[in-house]
Parts: sequence; structure tokens; C-alpha cells
Amino acid sequence: MIPDTFIDYYGDQTRWFVGVVTNTEDDPLQIGRAQVRIHGIHDDEAIQDKHLPWAQIVVPVTHAVHEGKGQFLGMLVGTQVFGVFLDGKNSQLPLIVGSIPKEGDSNSRVKDYGEYPKNKVYATESGHYKEYDDTYARERIREQHMLGGFTEMYTDENQKTSYVINVTGDCDIKVKGTANITGSEGVNIGGGPVSINGKKQ
Repeated sequence: MIPDTFIDYYGDQTRWFVGVVTNTEDDPLQIGRAQVRIHGIHDDEAIQDKHLPWAQIVVPVTHAVHEGKGQFLGMLVGTQVFGVFLDGKNSQLPLIVGSIPKEGDSNSRVKDYGEYPKNKVYATESGHYKEYDDTYARERIREQHMLGGFTEMYTDENQKTSYVINVTGDCDIKVKGTANITGSEGVNIGGGPVSINGKKQ
């Protein structure tokens, strides 16, 4: 016989919910929690965002966090989420199980630079992004800064891997050892004035 005080935690009175994330920055515990406005419970506009409960988030085993180590989640304000209340009908302890993409959540780069769903794009709030594109014969890996600088590996017309580094500002390359540049078909250096400083052998 399960005590009445524990029933809610054993799933006998489980309550599922769908809601929208309203705040991720002010978690007093700084453990990746989010405040959620839950449909059917917090529909009253009189309930201010600051009074919404903090929801814990189920973390995949590949992103586990313990004692400050691991990777915290990147939950975004406006994300539509799905979850369960840990305290059943009391509905004060929400647990986010996952997110539900909604209309308007697509990223234009997915189809503009590859084929859906082959091009996997990860974009941040400020505009940084990574792409892992498995589009046949145009496979690419690209990482780009919000200001335009990027590195990209891609499949060229000869089905070989080409590599591009595009820097919009200054670039320093420092090697604590021996640096070698080898081009089996030649090495080209171009641009403005070229300065080479070093010691004579």
C-alpha cells in the first residue's frame, strides 16, 4: 500500500503539460532551470512571469551535469515544452521532458545551403552557428561567427575535401614547436605587403 503522501510521486496521479518558456536567465540555483507558462494553468494574464514556478529539465545521458562538470542545456525563451508535474495534482513542481518545435521555429539555412533534413544547423541567439550538412555530393562542416568569420570543410567537384578559413579581422597563428606548410601541387601566398621575420639557420 503506497502512502497517500507519496501517491503523486509514483505516477498514479500524473499530470502532463504543454507550456512556453518565459525565463532562463534568473534561475537562483543556476542549474539550467526555466520558468514556464503552462497552458490551462497559467492562462490568466494576472499571473506575472516572475511568479511562475521554476521547472527542472530532464538532461540526456550524453549531456549529464554533476558538480559543475558536463554541459548545461541551452533552453531558449519562447520554446514550446512538454513535461510532467512531479507533485501530481498540486502542479507546483514541473519537470520539462522535452521541447516541441512549432511553426516559425525552422532555420532558413537548412534549405538555403543544403537539403532538408540533411543539413543540421545549430544557431545561437547572437547569430553564431554550426552546420553539419549531409546533402549528397555537397557534404559540408561549417562553423561561423556572428560577424562573418568562418571555417568550412566541404566536398569539391572532384569529390575531395577542401578547407576554407575566412577571417573578417586580424589573425594570429602561434605554434609552440615546428610549423610546416606543404602543398603537393604548390603553395601560393598573396595579398598586401608580406613580411617574413626569423633567424638565419
